[in-house]
Amino acid sequence: MRSSKIPLVILLILGSHDALSQMHIFGKVADAGKKTPLAFVNIGIIGKNVGTASLQNGTFEIGIPLGHHDDTLTFSGVGYHEFSIPLSQIDARRELIVRLIEKIEQLNEIVISGEKQEEKKYGIRKRGMIHFTDGIFKNNDSFEIGQVLKLGNREVQISSVNLYLHTWRADSASFRINFYSYNETDNRPAKRIIEKNILQRKAIREGWLRFEVLPYDVVLKGTVFVTIEFIPEHKEAVNQIFYEVKIGGSSKSFFRRSSLGRWSQPPHHYILFATGFTDANAPEELEDEEATPTVILKSAEQMEPYSIFVRLPKNYNRNPASVYPVVYHVDGNAFFDPISSSADQLFRKKNIPVDPIVVGIGYENAYVMDSLRDRDYTFPKALPSDSFLCSGGGAQFYEFIKTKVKPYINHTYRTDTARQTIMGHSLGGYFVLYALLKDIQGHGLFTDYVAASPSISYCDNYIVKALSPLPISRQGRKPKLYLTVGELEMKENGSADLNQFGDILSAGGLLDLKIRIYEGSEHMGTAIPSFEDGMKFILGEK
Repeated sequence: MRSSKIPLVILLILGSHDALSQMHIFGKVADAGKKTPLAFVNIGIIGKNVGTASLQNGTFEIGIPLGHHDDTLTFSGVGYHEFSIPLSQIDARRELIVRLIEKIEQLNEIVISGEKQEEKKYGIRKRGMIHFTDGIFKNNDSFEIGQVLKLGNREVQISSVNLYLHTWRADSASFRINFYSYNETDNRPAKRIIEKNILQRKAIREGWLRFEVLPYDVVLKGTVFVTIEFIPEHKEAVNQIFYEVKIGGSSKSFFRRSSLGRWSQPPHHYILFATGFTDANAPEELEDEEATPTVILKSAEQMEPYSIFVRLPKNYNRNPASVYPVVYHVDGNAFFDPISSSADQLFRKKNIPVDPIVVGIGYENAYVMDSLRDRDYTFPKALPSDSFLCSGGGAQFYEFIKTKVKPYINHTYRTDTARQTIMGHSLGGYFVLYALLKDIQGHGLFTDYVAASPSISYCDNYIVKALSPLPISRQGRKPKLYLTVGELEMKENGSADLNQFGDILSAGGLLDLKIRIYEGSEHMGTAIPSFEDGMKFILGEK
């Protein structure tokens, strides 16, 4: 058994983007009636991850990067009506004074039905044997993480919101608890539903960070989205706050990296839950559990066992004569549950005409996955400049899928061998392109490909160069390739131009290629949407 205390940062969201500003705006935000300054007002371009927050005295400064001249700057304060002004109407040479109008809302009487009340828990509260962490703190803008809660059809008076911190820092920090509605059609957080400024300052210590909410009379029911907003300190340097996350499971977690920015879905879930008083007979939300492997397979070359996860279509047993397309994906420990959940929803909403078999190729556990994927998803061996401890095993991993995984799946289940997709993200996306290269060379295992933010710069752009001299023509059906990258990823990391790479792939006319640049998204935020949109692209047409 491995140690139960293994701190490992799997995602470090980058701080503010240092792009050259075309416009520098400064000013003050105040209450329109009382004329008092308003602190911690979110200021930004909605959905664009360009933002800041006002200081204690209501003042603010924000740099607007190039390319946003036609956008609108929005000011959003809890308990106040939003105010928006086109950037084209702002004179950057003069102080901008913004006065927000307070919302006057009729408060409903709080009635919790049921004779006997009981405090119940909603969200993720159980830590795993192996502990992964995420970390963030920004000095000039807010950062927000949240979890979807299923409260049921009984009213719940929220008593606390809890987040597990993995490390400590010497100083305290300020946080704000927010509640939003959740759009189950689009599977996205929607509008703020509680206009109360639940602002609290806490010491940063390892363990459960608890925010008391009972005094604010927050009563909710149904599916809601609760967040913890990290309030900026506006200091020269601040230490990050690390909190624990969970790999696997079908819970919905989201984050946004700036005020009024775009919500992104990470490949993990936060150890975050709420408590609330409700009818004692009301069911408590079940703890989210990650899937268990369907079978364990071993390769001829590697000693480690591989966990194979299988999700069958809902009506699989009712239609014994039907065959089904298969969606394979790597990083199965992290992505099997969310991809399976996405397939359920896409088929239910008729975004795809056929319900696929989903096969996740993973490892013994998530810790092993994090250490061995460098070896299995890359080819050839890394250059010294790539700083990989172990690499170049892509050919052996490909052979394992060919000789062990696919034969097992095709023998055990009713598969459509003419519709076989492989999906992956980051280095997993690189492996998808390696599999495409094998296909073009005449050794293909798959018919279609989804490469989300692939690490195409690996080994001095080996995969780009290898795919450049494509054959002029090819017999048979064109493979589909869904190729993605995040807009911020391209800006921040100076990654190779995906459109140029797309031109290389399109040159031979061998692929049915679609490229998607996800606006306002960074590297880790592209995984889940790429897989969802990729399945629509691959499976949406017969």
